[in-house]
Amino acid sequence: MNIESELITLEELAVLLHRNVNTLRVAVSNRPESLPPRVRFPGVQRNYWRRSTVEKWIASFEEPLDPTERCDQPTSEMVQRVEFIQQTNSCESKTPHKNKKKNRVGRPTKAEQMRRREVA
Repeated sequence: MNIESELITLEELAVLLHRNVNTLRVAVSNRPESLPPRVRFPGVQRNYWRRSTVEKWIASFEEPLDPTERCDQPTSEMVQRVEFIQQTNSCESKTPHKNKKKNRVGRPTKAEQMRRREVA
């Protein structure tokens, strides 16, 4: 087995990850933790990855088919928080909208300007 054949370039990594090459170039410099571990040779600017490492990295994100085995299942505490938030949001939506004052950013509307002139 030739070690050269085990190393893949950024373009080959993009094909394996189904991502755009330019997206991966940005990720290499800005978010290297979002990619599999890379191989850097002294004096070489190009990035390489081991195919076996990339395949293991991809497999680490695979979700089990059986939903009972999933680790990221919402806990009862999380479900209670979501239900609480939904209840509070539903109460707010039942109140009439005309009572709510809209906090706008930016230049006042023409109607707001006219009201201010009438008051002054």
